[in-house]
Amino acid sequence: MQQKRIQSHKITDGVSVQLPKLSDVLIAKSNDRGRILPRQYPHRHEYYEITLVRENEGIHFVDFTPYPFKGSAVFLLSPEQVHELRREKGADGYSIKFNAAFFSSGNDPDSQLYAHFLFDNLQAYPVISLQPAEYNRLSTLLEVALEEYNHTTADNPDILFSYIRVILMEILRIRRQQLEETHLQPGWQQSQFREFKQLLETHFTTLHEVQDYAAKLFITPRQLNALSRKLTGKTAGVFIRDRLLLEARRLLFLHDLSIKEVGYRIGFEDPAYFTRFFKKNAGLSPQQFREQEQQV
Repeated sequence: MQQKRIQSHKITDGVSVQLPKLSDVLIAKSNDRGRILPRQYPHRHEYYEITLVRENEGIHFVDFTPYPFKGSAVFLLSPEQVHELRREKGADGYSIKFNAAFFSSGNDPDSQLYAHFLFDNLQAYPVISLQPAEYNRLSTLLEVALEEYNHTTADNPDILFSYIRVILMEILRIRRQQLEETHLQPGWQQSQFREFKQLLETHFTTLHEVQDYAAKLFITPRQLNALSRKLTGKTAGVFIRDRLLLEARRLLFLHDLSIKEVGYRIGFEDPAYFTRFFKKNAGLSPQQFREQEQQV
C-alpha cells in the first residue's frame, strides 16, 4: 500500500492576497478566503495556530486523537501536529498563525508559549469549549488584533505582539478556570516541571530514561517522578514514553520510512526492541498502525 504524504504548510501557503509586511504572523477572519485556505484533509504546519469558532459542531483530529466539540470553541495547535478539522457549518470566527520567531524580538518564545502549556504536544488540551461571554471577550480581542495587523508595518510589530500575548493569556485564564490544572499554577515546582518538559522536547530522541532528565535537573529520579505525579498524576517515565510514541506515530504516518528507519529516528538502535515498545504501548505493531491510518 502506498504511503500518504502529509503536507506541511507555511503561513503564506494558499494566500492569494497581499499581506502586511510581517513574515512571521497572519491574522484573518475564518471566512476570508484570500488569507485562509480550508484544508479538509490531514495536514500539519510549521507554525503555531489559534482558531476561534462560533457556534459550530464537529470533530478536530489532532495527533490521531478525536476531539468532538459543539458550540463555540478555541483550538490550539503547535508546529508539526497532524490535524484535520471537520465541522458541520461554515467558517465563522478568527485565526491567528505565527512562527516562534514572531516572539523572539526581546521575548523568549519558550517563556511566553511553552511555559504555560498552551502549546504542548503531550499535555495541552487542544480544544477548549467557550461560554458565550468567553467567546465574546476573545472575539473582541481578535477583532482589535486584526485591525492592528492590517495597519502594522514590518518595523513596528510591538503593539501587535502585545495584543497576541493578551489573547494567549486570556485563553490561559479560561483554561485554568475550566480545568483547574495544578501544573498551570505559579510556583517553583511548576517551574521545575516546566524545565523537565522543555528538556524532554529537546532530547527525547536521544535520552529515554528518567535518570537522564533527573541528572540535568540535579535531582534524583525518584524526586522527578514524584514531582510529575504530584502535578499531573503521571510519572516522568510516562511522559517520556508518550513523547516517543507520539513521534513514532507521526513518522509512520507522515513519511515513507521503513519501520527500522522510524525506530532509528527516535533513538532505537534495535528494530525488534522498537517494535516491541510500540506494540506494548500502542496496542498494535508499527506496520498495523501504518496500515490502519492509511485506511482512514
